[in-house]
Amino acid sequence: MTYNELIILMTIIFSIITLFICTGVLLKRKYAFFIEEMIIYIFYIIFLVMQYKFKFYVNPLIIFLVIISFIGHSLIGEYLNVYTSSKYFDRFLHAFGSLALSLFFYSILDKLTIHSMNSQFYVSTFVATIGISLGCIFEVFEFILDTTSNSKNQHGLKDTNFDMISDIIGATIAGLISNLILF
Repeated sequence: MTYNELIILMTIIFSIITLFICTGVLLKRKYAFFIEEMIIYIFYIIFLVMQYKFKFYVNPLIIFLVIISFIGHSLIGEYLNVYTSSKYFDRFLHAFGSLALSLFFYSILDKLTIHSMNSQFYVSTFVATIGISLGCIFEVFEFILDTTSNSKNQHGLKDTNFDMISDIIGATIAGLISNLILF
């Protein structure tokens, strides 16, 4: 299967799942969740357009990992309400999402920038740093949402600390994977 065929297949499957989720949340009148889904999907489409426009191609496995983390959040965590029934799912998804997004953003930077250093240690550390930084930014974003709206993304300091620890674990694994397998 060619690169384009893989991307088209993943996009079709992701689109069908997103359509299912959006239809369900509209029927449940969860409009904020619908908007969140649309933002995620629009960013995915923008990424695809930019990828072809600037002729950089992210490894399909990495794109698949990002899609799985979005589906894990949207379908399993939010739509099926597993976030409230399992405290471990959120921790797992933070680690998995951090791993996927670390590899994803490093892959984009790797394709679009000129390399001044190609040391394996540097790449591994940089990938892990991206994931840890994204985890911190995400927690700040959750805090801002919780303080400015009626959302309840954070459930106290202990929850936030576990989220950050999970982000560090996922980002560190991404750094090791990037060094050993991908880049």
